[in-house]
Amino acid sequence: MDIRNQILTSASDLMIEKGIKGTSLKDIASTVGISKGTLYYHYAAKEDIIYDLADAHLNQINDQLLYWIEHEAAVSTNTTEQIFKVILEKIVYAETRGKFHFYLIANAITDNEALRDRFIEKYEDWRKTLAHGLKLVLKDRCVNCEMLSYLILATLDGLIVQRMFSREPLPLDGIAKILAELS
Repeated sequence: MDIRNQILTSASDLMIEKGIKGTSLKDIASTVGISKGTLYYHYAAKEDIIYDLADAHLNQINDQLLYWIEHEAAVSTNTTEQIFKVILEKIVYAETRGKFHFYLIANAITDNEALRDRFIEKYEDWRKTLAHGLKLVLKDRCVNCEMLSYLILATLDGLIVQRMFSREPLPLDGIAKILAELS
């Protein structure tokens, strides 16, 4: 693993543990086992690290959606309900991503306009990717894929929050069934 990836991995872990504001460049350098000077060579500011982490995080979600589209579109023998369950499980149960996703969103909403702009752009990309995937996979079973894509993204964000605060398993089967009925 190259030094930039080590920095990003350590920064991500620290930010999940301590929060974005509670993580210093000194903490990151120490965790990676490098000097602050070496860290500054790769990243001049913590904001630069946050942007790279946000891009990697947002791209990972988009890549999962694209992977799902490519593989489900090829084998669309699943029921509509099964397809929705797969979408929900892939995004909701990605372990550390949920916490980090909401740390980034909170930071973007409260005091980081550049990060907010990245989220706005990526959310629109996700929604369009999801709508396109729904059309490909569900074919004539999806009456209004565009509106359904908005609903699925809102549902995913809500489910990630619920997963973080709930001791009970999420009823993804039931939610997938309702989404299938709405499609």
